[in-house]
Amino acid sequence: MSGSVVAKRYAKALFEVAAEKKCLDRVEQDLQKVAATFAASPELAMWVGHPSTTAAQKQEVFDKLFADVNEYTKNFLYVLADRRREGIIPEVAAEYKHLANETRGIAEAVVTTAFPLTDENKAEIVKTFEPIIGKKIQITEKVDSDILGGVIVRVGDRLYDGSLKTKLARFQDRLKQSRIG
Repeated sequence: MSGSVVAKRYAKALFEVAAEKKCLDRVEQDLQKVAATFAASPELAMWVGHPSTTAAQKQEVFDKLFADVNEYTKNFLYVLADRRREGIIPEVAAEYKHLANETRGIAEAVVTTAFPLTDENKAEIVKTFEPIIGKKIQITEKVDSDILGGVIVRVGDRLYDGSLKTKLARFQDRLKQSRIG
């Protein structure tokens, strides 16, 4: 079973518990903290993933590193340790955030531009796309100079490509078509 399918199942299970116990936000913050800790320390991730590291050792380290996390998050980490699934923590955190945002009516938009966005640009993108999507938009910004100019907005499986690179490619295709015909 692929990691992302497994991560989705674990995230959904944790999400359902957190929703029932009314601690969605707290568990989301905890997962972000845990994922950031693993991302910042490749040595930790390697040690936790090593076959000779026991579940009890992992739980002891989790108790020290994540003493302030919610009991449901901590129990979740213990389950991952028991099942040797710690490697999916970043995917679980991302999927959990997606589920929580769905519940809140928030869509995550990845906005790619050639240059960093100003606050005014972000506000304009939000104003433009919220009515189209029908949800509040939360922007994650990416800068890619290869698009030359314009903007690419991805919300879920929808892609709105207004990049200069794509417009030039379309123009070039039209020129080729007019020469052939």
